[in-house]
Formats: sequence, structure tokens, C-alpha cells
Amino acid sequence: MNISKRIIELRKSKGYSTNKLATLAGLSQGFVRQVELGEKQPTVDSLSKICVGLNISLGDFFSDETELSLDIRQLITVAKTLTPDQRRALHTFLELMKK
Repeated sequence: MNISKRIIELRKSKGYSTNKLATLAGLSQGFVRQVELGEKQPTVDSLSKICVGLNISLGDFFSDETELSLDIRQLITVAKTLTPDQRRALHTFLELMKK
């Protein structure tokens, strides 16, 4: 896996600039930019901070890119926290959106 490309892909999917990601991750913009350019390799700690900034887990970061997209996985994560009644209401809402 190309870590640099994965960070860029995830950052862009969130609509974040490099500066916003750096701020959310508590890292310098220069460092995040160097990682994205492949000039530096992140440590586990800094990659973990980047994941926090992206609001994803390390597992999500390393998941197979051909699986469900990040936004779909995030919807599933939220749906898991809903009560059965809320899930039924969400399902009804989504079905109505398809029309």
C-alpha cells in the first residue's frame, strides 16, 4: 500500500485541505505535506494522529481499497449505533431518497 496516496485519497474524500488535516491531527502542515509527497514516512504515532484527524481507525486506513468506500463505511458505523426503530426509519428514508 502506498501510504502517501492513501492519506491524500482519504483527505480529499473528506474535503480537507492539507492544513485542515494537519490541524485536526495536531501535526504541522509541513510534516503532513512531506508525508503526502513521500518525502517522509509517518511513524505509527503520527499515522494514528492522521487517522484521528480523518475520524477513521487505523483499521479503516489499512482496509482494502476495493471494499466499501469510506463514506459508506462511516454510514454503517453510525447505523450500528441506532436503535432498531431508528434503523427502520433510516431504511424508509433511504428508500424514499431513491425515488
